[in-house]
Amino acid sequence: MMRKVTITPRSEAYLAEYRIPKLTFAATDLEFSSLEPVWNALRKGAHQTARDLARDAMEEKRLFNAEERAALKLGLAVAELRSGAIDTAKRLAGRSLDLHPNQYAAHRILLSIQTMRKGFAAAYLQLANLPLPAGTPSWDEALTFIDVQLALASWAWQLGEWDQVADHLIFAYPDGLEEMPSEIREDWFRLSLYRGHPDDAAAAAALLIDQRPVENADELLQTIVQRGWTKEALPLYRTAYARQPKSELLRRRLVALCIREGELEEASALTSKGALRMAA
Repeated sequence: MMRKVTITPRSEAYLAEYRIPKLTFAATDLEFSSLEPVWNALRKGAHQTARDLARDAMEEKRLFNAEERAALKLGLAVAELRSGAIDTAKRLAGRSLDLHPNQYAAHRILLSIQTMRKGFAAAYLQLANLPLPAGTPSWDEALTFIDVQLALASWAWQLGEWDQVADHLIFAYPDGLEEMPSEIREDWFRLSLYRGHPDDAAAAAALLIDQRPVENADELLQTIVQRGWTKEALPLYRTAYARQPKSELLRRRLVALCIREGELEEASALTSKGALRMAA
């Protein structure tokens, strides 16, 4: 009896593990001199030092520009977050946004916290409805369009909203599968199975099997066969067998598919090459 083939659990998918990129604090042309030592400490991963520097700066007896205070609170929020003080970080990020709404960075902190707490629906709604700033200051760090789409796709994945996942991946990679990194192609393949789209699954499989060993390629293609999508699987097995003509496994699979699809002459030609071993 043929064993049932299963795909990797959805929780192990790339999109299930995706996180918004961490803030880098790479900027050096900062508008306020008070930010430079804080940014330098954060860049080096010295979170306690960054926290102390930010607090000392905010306690100086002088008038603060609202933007400067917003940036200092942002740096302090990140130092707290990376030190494990999540609630404090959330409060400080919110205060930074109150002082200077035209920024990405504080939103990124809040979205990261939502993700850590598995608040995927809340994170999705926050980012989907966020009016993306234009002309942000040098201390801020923008999200790219692809960052936004992958984050939204990731949260939709966690929620099992497969059509939304597909929409965001199409926005992120408008040129299709050829443009997608390999790990995204694998998730697109999974997604096609979840959505019941055999053509999409076959298109992804055609690229994924190219560099895989015979057994791994066969296991992936069997996920298509076992869903009854034999019409789509047949040309994929033809391609795989053409690459590995000595593979008895692929020849056996191809003969079985040819028979199921009524390609009897092709099946006969394949069996004439020698007796087939029993299926595993």
